[in-house]
Amino acid sequence: MVKILLSILISFALLFSAAVFEAYFVGRQFQRFGQALQELEYKTREQTAHRTDAESVRILWEHEKRNLHIMVPHNDISYIDYWLGEAVNYIETNNYSDALSKIEVLRTLCEQIPQAYSLALENIF
Repeated sequence: MVKILLSILISFALLFSAAVFEAYFVGRQFQRFGQALQELEYKTREQTAHRTDAESVRILWEHEKRNLHIMVPHNDISYIDYWLGEAVNYIETNNYSDALSKIEVLRTLCEQIPQAYSLALENIF
């Protein structure tokens, strides 16, 4: 009986540790990407953003998503790819107002996706 209880406690501790690591890891990846998006948004608002600025954010995202494929569903990642591609295109054509709307969607996704992996009651039940 003691072995069974000990096994259950160890399993619970391992699952809890994995959940904490997942929440931390996903949050950190999106935090870096969100900061880059914030800088791009500032440059876009000032109408000083160039394709190289947008491409640097895309390169950062490509690096981050390689690590996120393990934990984040492919659909969420493809949404970000889609919106980021449109934002880069709008910045390249100097259509800053449309680029700002795409960047705003990206920033919202960067806030919502990590919340789905946080340790909250709504995510557990």
